[in-house]
Amino acid sequence: PTMTKNELLELPVKDIAKKDCALFMWVTDSHLKLAIELMEKWGFKYKTVAFVWVKKTKTNKLCANVGAWTMKNTEVCLLGIRGNMLQHKQKNNIYQLIDYIREKHSKKPQQARDRIEELFGDIPRIELFAREKHGGWDAWGNEV
Repeated sequence: PTMTKNELLELPVKDIAKKDCALFMWVTDSHLKLAIELMEKWGFKYKTVAFVWVKKTKTNKLCANVGAWTMKNTEVCLLGIRGNMLQHKQKNNIYQLIDYIREKHSKKPQQARDRIEELFGDIPRIELFAREKHGGWDAWGNEV
């Protein structure tokens, strides 16, 4: 099941997030405006596109999902910041492009989690709307 826009806007993310916090939000291109609205409602300031995932099939071909205007074969992960996260930044050489096989619906590539850990080091992390648990991450969602 999915949540409505209003249900997402009312999630208490602002209340559970630390004063200094980063938010990585996966979004499809047709929902960019909503994603930035959510970030702001939750107390984060949009900074950049953290990752662009080029989705591949198991045979290493580009995925091609029909869209309203162009065929969809990427997904973006936006970065929002609250407070001062520069104090936690560990590296300056984290690549934006993720070229990885699309597995089951909505499952995100492990490379993104790995890069977030490299970027900010060993600080508390939670994955909202998680499909499965990952070491070093708290998980929240109806599938975990």
